[in-house]
Amino acid sequence: MRSHIGRLVMVIALTVLFGVATEGTAQGQPTCSNASLQGSYGLRATGITGAGGNFAAVGRFTFDGKGNLTGRLFVRVAGNNVEVDFTGTYSVSAECIVDDTWNTPGGPSTHKSIIVNQGRGYFILNNTSGDGSVISGEAKKQFLEE
Repeated sequence: MRSHIGRLVMVIALTVLFGVATEGTAQGQPTCSNASLQGSYGLRATGITGAGGNFAAVGRFTFDGKGNLTGRLFVRVAGNNVEVDFTGTYSVSAECIVDDTWNTPGGPSTHKSIIVNQGRGYFILNNTSGDGSVISGEAKKQFLEE
């Protein structure tokens, strides 16, 4: 009788443990879309340009939730200050991975980002083909008082 009760307790424990693990996995999987990026975000990025110069930037990006973005960057590169306004497009996968293209006066640039904190921020990496720069950054959602 004791071994039967022991097995029953073990089966119940494993069932509960499996149920908790399955529930945690299901809840832990984000589901994103273009609508996951909507509104304005403040960005900061640093790195090294393809020419070997230091790069730092802050900026403001606005996403429309439908795949279009606008941005303004304030850049410090090679001892010079540059302000850049641009438009672009973005696409968000269900796994919350973002691919974007910025149409800047100097030509298009592409980036890979990961949405974090339920759309309240993202991590970004420049991955423009043929560009030797190593630049990455982080953006946070702006919550402006109305």
